[in-house]
Amino acid sequence: MTLSDLDRLPSFALLGPGFGGDGWRLLDPLEPCGAAAARLAFAPFEAAGDRPFLFGAGRESVLSGAPDGDPWEGTPRLDPAGYREAVEVIRESIRAGDVYQVNLTVRAALPGATGPTILAALCRRWVPRFAAWVRLPDGTEFVSGSPERLFVTGGGRVFCEPMKGTAPAGEGDWLLASAKDRAELAMITDLVRNDLTPVCRPGTVEVPCARRLLDLPYAVQSVSDVVGDLLPGLSPLDVLAALHPGGSVVGAPKGAALQAIRRLEAVPRGPYCGALGVLEGDHADFALLIRTAVRGADGWWYGVGGGIVHDSDPAAEWEEVRVKAGALACGTPRSS
Repeated sequence: MTLSDLDRLPSFALLGPGFGGDGWRLLDPLEPCGAAAARLAFAPFEAAGDRPFLFGAGRESVLSGAPDGDPWEGTPRLDPAGYREAVEVIRESIRAGDVYQVNLTVRAALPGATGPTILAALCRRWVPRFAAWVRLPDGTEFVSGSPERLFVTGGGRVFCEPMKGTAPAGEGDWLLASAKDRAELAMITDLVRNDLTPVCRPGTVEVPCARRLLDLPYAVQSVSDVVGDLLPGLSPLDVLAALHPGGSVVGAPKGAALQAIRRLEAVPRGPYCGALGVLEGDHADFALLIRTAVRGADGWWYGVGGGIVHDSDPAAEWEEVRVKAGALACGTPRSS
C-alpha cells in the first residue's frame, strides 16, 4: 500500500511502531464511539483532558512494511516576527514571579506539502517512534513524527517520559553540561510527578532516572523517567485527564504557563502539542504530538517550540527552533 492509496480514504489513523505494535497499523474508517469501544483517543492541545475524542475502527490491519511515497522536498518557512519580543515578555513574567517556564511555539509554513509527502519526509532518515498520519471524520488532519511519549499504562503501572532540552545531533556532551537545559527538564519532571500523584497510590510516584539522552538523526534531546502505581479502578483515560496537556509543551506552573501561551500565541495549536493514543483494555500508549504538521485552511503548517526560562537567550532559543524544524527539512529551515 502506498501513501497515495491512503490519501483516498475518508478517515483513518496510520500509526507507527511506537504505539504498542510490531509494525505500522492502519485503523479505518474511524467512527466516533464511547470509552468502552474506543481504540483511538485524541485530545487537541486546547481540549480538556477528560473530554478527548474517542474512535473505534471499522477494521484494523497491520502493514507488512512502511507505506511508500515520495517525500516533500521543500524547506519549512519560519517567521521570526515577534519571537524575540515574546521571549522577553516571558522573561519579565519570570522575574515578576508569575511563572517559572513557558513553552513558546511558532508555526513554519510548508508550501506545496501534502499528507503523504510530509509523512515520507519525516520518515526519510528514520521512522520516528510515534510516527502517525491521522484524518478524522470531521476533516481534521495531521501528520506527526513525534519522538516523545506522554505515557504508557499496563499492569496497574504508568510510565511517563517528559522531554526537555535540545541540541544539534552529536552534541550530547554540550547538552549534558547545560545548566539551563538541566533546569528546564527538572521543572517539567517535577510537574509531571505532581500531575501523576492524584491518580497513583500514595508514595509510589518516583523518578528512577532524572536525566538521560535520546539521540535522533537531527538532534539530541534530554528526557527523564517518571513512574507510579495507578489507583484501583482507574483507566488510561483517567491518566490522560490528569496529564493533558503535557507539561513539556506548557511550562510550570501549568496554569500560569497556559495563561501566558494564550496571551502570546496568536492562534490555537489544535492537534499540535495535543495527545494521541491507542487503547487496549488497561494498556495504552500515548504520544505527545510534537514535530507535528497540521492541515489548515491555507495549507499545511508545522509546529516547533521550546521552553523559555529566565536565562534564555532569544537568539539561542530561535536556533533551537531551527534545529527542531530540521526533523522535516531536506535543507536548512529558513526564516521568511
